[in-house]
Amino acid sequence: MPVSNVTINDIARELKVAPSTISRALNNKSQISEKTKKLVRQKAAELGYDINLVASSLSKNKTNIIGVLLPNINRYFFSQVVSGIESVAYDKGYQIIIAQTNESLEREIEVTRMFNSTRVAGVIACLSVKTTDVSHLEKLKKNGIPLVLFDRVDYSLDCQKIIVDNFDGAFQAVSHLIKIGCKKIAHLGGPSDCKVFQERARGFSEALEIHKIQLWPNFLLATDLTHEDVRGVFSMWMTAPQKPDGVFVAGSDAGLMLTKMAVEAGIKVPDELAIVAFGDEPANEYICPSLSAVEMPGYDMGRTAVSQLFDAVEGRYAGSGTTVKPLQLIVRRSSFKRE
Repeated sequence: MPVSNVTINDIARELKVAPSTISRALNNKSQISEKTKKLVRQKAAELGYDINLVASSLSKNKTNIIGVLLPNINRYFFSQVVSGIESVAYDKGYQIIIAQTNESLEREIEVTRMFNSTRVAGVIACLSVKTTDVSHLEKLKKNGIPLVLFDRVDYSLDCQKIIVDNFDGAFQAVSHLIKIGCKKIAHLGGPSDCKVFQERARGFSEALEIHKIQLWPNFLLATDLTHEDVRGVFSMWMTAPQKPDGVFVAGSDAGLMLTKMAVEAGIKVPDELAIVAFGDEPANEYICPSLSAVEMPGYDMGRTAVSQLFDAVEGRYAGSGTTVKPLQLIVRRSSFKRE
């Protein structure tokens, strides 16, 4: 039959069930079993049937679409979060729309408006580093759209939040550098007005204080972690009278940049300069020397975020709470214990 003319009645005829069953299955109604929903979706795809999402949203006042708001999709951590979200959402008959803010509050507001107007079933978001006012996200809740935040969150919002302990991750990384013999440890930090980077800087400082390690001038710096920032800080440190022998870097990309710059400058890593980054990347294993990192469980955070979102969407639980996911320090050649 022509694809353009496929209707719910055609699917019902093929499966020998009532059209109302097909409609309920395609609209993910709870009274239809997951087995039947899957069978209906498979037959709909086989016949070339497409749900009119616009019409569906007008009739139901929502769609089977989840909005995912990210600072940057090209970061490995965020791509892992998306994979985790989709692994759960797809099995429940939902699709996702991914939008990135590029760390712009203005874009974050625009995307939130779009999610509101398209009547998404719910939103999972990581705030931009520029986000201080969250009134645009409060509008989602007022319009009955469930919200879950992850990684960079705002505790004033009444919603579920999935985070890691940034303080503890930084503390572990710096304590490791101290354990392998580093005495002059520096921190290449992120934006000082962003909570997660504040916590990483605090963990760095606390580790030095507890282990009675001196903090040298210009060894605790807040930057935007751009290539220009890393290059400028590296140059300053390497030309200073007191050079660091260990660096804790607040971001994964900046950690890779710093390691590459050190090797190109002829510095022996880790013998002369040990490096640990916050956030693991596949490239960390393949750069020479391989880069030690605090691994964030992005995939697991994504699965937990969407599961909690479905709790709210399906009316099981819509309150506020915080889930803290564990971190793991992965030691590689850039900070391997020296004899």
